[in-house]
Amino acid sequence: MIRISLRTAAVAVTAVVGALPLTGAADASGASARPVPTGPGALTRNPLYATGAFRSSACTEPARRADDLGSYRAYLDDLLGCLRRAWSEKFRQAGLRFSPPRVRYITKSVYTGCGQFMASYAASLYCPANKTLWIMLSKEELSDPRGFGLFTVVAHEYGHHAQDRAGILAEFERRSRTLSGKRALDLNRRIELQADCFSAAFVRSVWSSLARDRRDWDEWLTADEGDMWHGTTRNIRYWLKRGWAGGGPQACDTFRAPVSKVA
Repeated sequence: MIRISLRTAAVAVTAVVGALPLTGAADASGASARPVPTGPGALTRNPLYATGAFRSSACTEPARRADDLGSYRAYLDDLLGCLRRAWSEKFRQAGLRFSPPRVRYITKSVYTGCGQFMASYAASLYCPANKTLWIMLSKEELSDPRGFGLFTVVAHEYGHHAQDRAGILAEFERRSRTLSGKRALDLNRRIELQADCFSAAFVRSVWSSLARDRRDWDEWLTADEGDMWHGTTRNIRYWLKRGWAGGGPQACDTFRAPVSKVA
């Protein structure tokens, strides 16, 4: 979840349940990686778009127990490992450097570096100011150990990290400083809808290993109601379906899409 007014205040964290930096391979593409794209081409000609579909892989969902933080952390550790492997491969194919985000599990409102994260706000958010994925394990979230929403929201926010590493967010932020009104909202929606598309492409790549069925997919399509920042409900569904069908970032160039598809 990225908003136009990204603030870079210092992080003042309280009530942190866990702080799990996912170090992994800091540079998946090696010393010969190309520079991070800049300017308009970062949005419309990004090397990620030429990498094809995610490779099918296994990503089982460990069992969670209601109100058990430990089981939720184990569940998320596995998911984040799957996301790291999938995106590391995409960046290697694109010739770009990749490192995973920092991760913080929280249970109460905190300052993230991009403003305050309220417990009722969302299950997760990505803050580009400190390259951190914040995951809210609220009482409501902990009460639903079979839900699929946490999986898909974290995949969406990881998509924002991929945008950050690929130079897409930097160009977004640069343009946002000069835009206002409808033009600023249009740009914000393109960012959010692309992250939706990225998340669906990733989920498609691991779907066969998940204990999920058509009902979970249908619930995902109907769960997100649109707004002025994220796009209409109809367009959210359009980009989720497009990501699923395309299976990779090449299906997710929202920046060259017609206005009608990002409204």
